[in-house]
Amino acid sequence: MKSIIYYFTGTGNNLQVAKKIAESLPDCKLVSMGKGRHDSNEVYDYIGFVYPTYAFNLPRRVTQFISEMSLEKSKNAYFFAVTGCGGASGVALTALAKILENKGITLNFAEKISMVSNYVAMYKMNERNPEKYQIATDRIPALVQKITAKTQQPAGKVNELLNVSTSIAPKLIFPRKDKGFNVSDACTGCGTCEAVCPAANIVMKNKKPSFNHNCEQCMACVQWCPKMAINYKNKTQSRGRYTNPSISLKELIEGNNS
Repeated sequence: MKSIIYYFTGTGNNLQVAKKIAESLPDCKLVSMGKGRHDSNEVYDYIGFVYPTYAFNLPRRVTQFISEMSLEKSKNAYFFAVTGCGGASGVALTALAKILENKGITLNFAEKISMVSNYVAMYKMNERNPEKYQIATDRIPALVQKITAKTQQPAGKVNELLNVSTSIAPKLIFPRKDKGFNVSDACTGCGTCEAVCPAANIVMKNKKPSFNHNCEQCMACVQWCPKMAINYKNKTQSRGRYTNPSISLKELIEGNNS
């Protein structure tokens, strides 16, 4: 038996969840959805997708990745999806179910898990984040147990009105642009921002980050910068930072590069 989990993460929250699930599945491989198209010749018994909710919807990169991938050889696998979110998940699960349905695949299990909210461009990092992180961590084993048992828990049908509204929401709430990012003189040119970006949107030029207009606004560059040199407009300079305590910088970068 073989398993594979495709994940997308900026601060490490969803990699933490994906790792915990992978530990309980047979011969499980982790693949970042920040990569290009991924088609496998392997036949899998479990296929999972773990990703954050952005503006009540899927990250654009996740939608593109899953829409383009071929799953023909594993249509009989147990398919599951988990979305990490700070509040409501909107259509982040039902929209994925629809993408798979168009491929002739049923999403067997779908569930959201409340994680630490970290969109620092909109709000300060909560002083209770360590407590919230622990609450989220304590919820993961029950989720893992459901998946390993191949629990049937469909995402439900897509509410078309909700789907339309949430497709508009990102443009209104989270403008998917990087023109608001700026780099201070504190930047040392270490390249951390380039390495952690799950959308491969940052390239170092003359020892400074250059943004290539394919941003997901995951805030990984802001949150992981060791000098707090990257900021969004004039909003984040005095705000704290958050990265998942279970995920090291090295581990996140290796996941992006593997």
